[in-house]
Amino acid sequence: MNKPNVILLTIDTLRADWVGCYGHQPSLTPNLDKLAARGIRFAQAITGGSWTQAAFPVIITSSYASMYGGCLGALAQERPSPLAILGENGYRTAAFSTSPLLSKTYGYHRDFHEFVDLIPQEKDPKIRYMKGGQRLLRTPLFHQMAKMLGIRTRPAKIYDTATDLNTQVRQWIDRADKPFFVWAHYMDVHWPYHLEDTLTAPENIAQAWRDLAHMHASNWNQQLISPEQRRHYIQLYEDALRYTDTEIGKLFDYLEKSGRFEDTVIIVVADHGEEFLDHGRWGHFENNLHDEILRVPLLMQVPGVQDAQVVTRQVRTLDLAPTILNLCGYAAPDGVEGESLTPLWTGQPDTYKSNVSVSEMLRDDWHIVAVRTEEFKFIWDSRQSDNPRLYDLQEDPGEANNIAAQYPAIVKRLLAYVEERRRRMDETMPDEATGEPNLDAELLNRLRGLGYVE
Repeated sequence: MNKPNVILLTIDTLRADWVGCYGHQPSLTPNLDKLAARGIRFAQAITGGSWTQAAFPVIITSSYASMYGGCLGALAQERPSPLAILGENGYRTAAFSTSPLLSKTYGYHRDFHEFVDLIPQEKDPKIRYMKGGQRLLRTPLFHQMAKMLGIRTRPAKIYDTATDLNTQVRQWIDRADKPFFVWAHYMDVHWPYHLEDTLTAPENIAQAWRDLAHMHASNWNQQLISPEQRRHYIQLYEDALRYTDTEIGKLFDYLEKSGRFEDTVIIVVADHGEEFLDHGRWGHFENNLHDEILRVPLLMQVPGVQDAQVVTRQVRTLDLAPTILNLCGYAAPDGVEGESLTPLWTGQPDTYKSNVSVSEMLRDDWHIVAVRTEEFKFIWDSRQSDNPRLYDLQEDPGEANNIAAQYPAIVKRLLAYVEERRRRMDETMPDEATGEPNLDAELLNRLRGLGYVE
């Protein structure tokens, strides 16, 4: 098919094993499951980074986080820009971001015809910043009194909702008069999980403030999370996931009613997962390169693929940009590190060459690299370079037992991939490093609310 439309939907913080078609019961995601039932599901899709800043250069530019001066600042101009080829060849391109880390500030608008930062226009109640105010906000009686006076006291929205995002996407698609590529990023499954629009009862609002205070203490001061609190937070996560799935289903319904669904490539992927104390922490701490973070859902609908397929072979989010180009009839440009996934469902699996995935954390002088095959996970940490970790993913999927000492030959083989990554990191280092952008107070507050800064 010539020049299909393409929709890339990215969901922040969605771990694969919480999606119904990946085995979660009861299913929280009937619309994603429906997409899998008539499309392509990748059983082992591995992200290239453990948090948003490390994961998205891999998805959007098909280059690793450590390359071109790292991933903490704005996208370096030296990075490849494979999706720009679409805009140069007759496509109308747009992106809609609800994450402050995927904004114009961080350079993600480059090469899109239109780029929209969806930024909530709310601020927290002033009492939060008054002496004793935080204590009052955790008290239901205070919210009951404020409700009687018509005062909003719930936490301010940190990101725009899936509902708002879909409205923008639909309006843009209605205006598109050419084949289009559109990327939309959903944040609702990200901490703090609360669906702010449903926070109306005083007890629920007070609980939301207590949750925010507790998780901050947990993240930055190692306060313990009890089994009861764990269940509560997982329930919030699941509620947010149900909501996100419902809204994505509405977008699919719109595409069907407008006659665009069958002729559109649809890709749904997460940037990374979320840890629920699997290895002792909550969230997606950057130094966690275990599978609850790295293994992500990846679903595709491709025009012409009639029957549901499951690709069991390990693949990489690094491969998404070259796959999109391939489906649209274009070759990937120089500098792209990934390869097209199309051979895996067109009967030529041997032409897909990759048998390892590489995921990274790079922050200042700390570099962690995970090399994953279908059998093993190898983790190298620059702060503990003489203590590598190796896990047997078949026998130990929870990655609890380090067997590096028992398999020195495997360690040596996988260490070579680490050395290659570090060599490429040095080779692509720009003459002048891309510094972290200057952040205004509003953006800093959003990042603080998401847990990225203290």
